[in-house]
Amino acid sequence: MISVSNLSVGFSGSYLFEDISFLINKQDRIGLAGKNGAGKSTLLKILAGFQNPSKGEVSKPNDCTVGYLPQDMVHNLGKTVFDETATAFNEVKKLEASISNITHQLETRTDYESDDYMNLITQLNEAHERLDIIGAGSINEKIELTLLGLGFERKDFTRLTDEFSGGWRMRIELAKILLQKPNVVLLDEPTNHLDIESILWLEEFLKNYYGAVVMVSHDKRFLDNLTTRTIEISMGQIFDYRSNYSKYLVLRKERKEQQEAAAKNQQKYIDKTQQLIDKYRAKANKASFAQSLIKKLDKIEIVEVDSRITPAYIFVFRRLHDQVK
Repeated sequence: MISVSNLSVGFSGSYLFEDISFLINKQDRIGLAGKNGAGKSTLLKILAGFQNPSKGEVSKPNDCTVGYLPQDMVHNLGKTVFDETATAFNEVKKLEASISNITHQLETRTDYESDDYMNLITQLNEAHERLDIIGAGSINEKIELTLLGLGFERKDFTRLTDEFSGGWRMRIELAKILLQKPNVVLLDEPTNHLDIESILWLEEFLKNYYGAVVMVSHDKRFLDNLTTRTIEISMGQIFDYRSNYSKYLVLRKERKEQQEAAAKNQQKYIDKTQQLIDKYRAKANKASFAQSLIKKLDKIEIVEVDSRITPAYIFVFRRLHDQVK
């Protein structure tokens, strides 16, 4: 669905990550892992089209839609909670207008065998398919269920968004994304401002979501219950694990142990080779042999060991409504 090819992001002469490539498939549930500053949020911004990479490309089909929830966002004010959430269905209005226009053209044209006529039929089918995915029927009911699921009460629906804190406004933006039903949902710390009931509702919603989900979260339980794939950004590279977060930690530990063993064996070889070089380099009849060993050492690609400590997670027991509206 989305292809990331040889992507690099550089700052001040060094790279945050370099030449990384991976695919996001339909219905993937991906958690991005890595220490603070590794580039998780930056990668989400690039996938969403809000930031350009230094090199490489992100490609996706023309009809692939993306919904992105950043940690920091600009909130719209001046509307009620319900009316602002209802803007998620602006696409429905556009699709309905497009369907009406195309239908009128098909009814008035007579060039049934032309390419233009067949293209109109294709466009009409695609518009109907997209409308079915979004679900044009029962819009008000969908808005109510989503807002209630994210912790709002019915009495909040008619209040202005201006009256709510940033955390509650974030919930409105999240509701809009979920109602838009994009092909790919990108979430940066979505549980930060949610109480436990809302987290459980969101978790269940995303489990059954028809599209792909890519997220950054410090909520280990949320990641474990939802993700089936973990992409770690480390040392400027990515490591793709077909597992949830807890299983990834086990696999990552095994990978680190393998790195350490390989690095230890490599160092033994380097030390032994260096001893031979030191022994023979001063001898005229062995100088060429010493030089060949030096060239071998120069060509060695040093095994790097990821020495970062796996970040600790602090679990906070949230009250049912721990935020001020």
